[in-house]
Amino acid sequence: MRPTKRYWWSNIVTSTLLITVIGILFTTQHGEALASDEEENDTAVSVLYATLRNHEEGDKPGEFFYGDSRGRLNAGICNMEFKPVNGLKKLADSAPFYIPDRIRSIKEINEFSREEFWKRVEASVARDNGNLVFYIHGYNIGFEKACTRAATFQRELDLHGRMLLFSWPANGNMLTYTHDEADLAWSVSHLEKFLTQLSKRFGPSRIDLVAHSLGARGVLDALSRMSYSNPSKQLFNELILIAPDIDSQIFLQRLPPLRPLVRRITLYASENDNALKLSHEVHGSNRLGEAGEMLTLDAGIETIDLSAQSTRTVSGHIYHLHNPMVIADIKQLIDEGKGAS
Repeated sequence: MRPTKRYWWSNIVTSTLLITVIGILFTTQHGEALASDEEENDTAVSVLYATLRNHEEGDKPGEFFYGDSRGRLNAGICNMEFKPVNGLKKLADSAPFYIPDRIRSIKEINEFSREEFWKRVEASVARDNGNLVFYIHGYNIGFEKACTRAATFQRELDLHGRMLLFSWPANGNMLTYTHDEADLAWSVSHLEKFLTQLSKRFGPSRIDLVAHSLGARGVLDALSRMSYSNPSKQLFNELILIAPDIDSQIFLQRLPPLRPLVRRITLYASENDNALKLSHEVHGSNRLGEAGEMLTLDAGIETIDLSAQSTRTVSGHIYHLHNPMVIADIKQLIDEGKGAS
């Protein structure tokens, strides 16, 4: 039986109260220890990005940010600051659920010309002598959250600037799912062109594609279009699908022409993914990122069932950001090319 909306919200309230109570107890009982902890240094993280979002003017002359509407392709770098919350790290590390131990904020957005952008991308790959990791987010994600998640993911994977965020015009609103689906469909042709450029510049062995949630649908749609002009030709290295929000049967229909385009396809799925449970109810069909009885198995993909792993969040949907074992598995896949375990 699937959870009702009432059950969903009660989970949120329960988790919030639990975090608050534990935080109070921890602070009360260990206040002196917390006060004596050495404060970690602020950490700056910069993420390269390409976005299809519209420009919106800021309060100061020349200041801008990216909105939730459709726009032309722009690219640049997002400079983030991860400021530790003094004394919270011990609690965050020991808690069975995710507790933010850093304040993450955007310090600066620098937009580049196309020429300068590609120079920066090539330099980041050459500097670390590793693959470029292309990352696309899911629904309900504004630009600031997209940068924050990409920076978090890049930091956890120790990529040292080799992540490239692709931010399509998703709304930062849980209630605009169908709007996001339409904006994603509009983005696919632009995404196809961008991925084609990446493939031509770096070759099939230097680019790993990582797609989360609804963003996975966009990548798969773009690759389907690319397969028509590149039949049986490898264009990318790894394709990593994390909690993909796509009809599992449609995926299997499209898989044969897609499979030659990448060296390997890895699927991460969980039966504890509440966001995909809701999507299942909305669409009336199994989602590729669901597990349990709905787990998708096929000879053309490596499927990793994370149902036994802690999701560490109420949604159960962003385990790639907060579950150390999942992060380590993805890191091994990207760094060493080893099949997921």
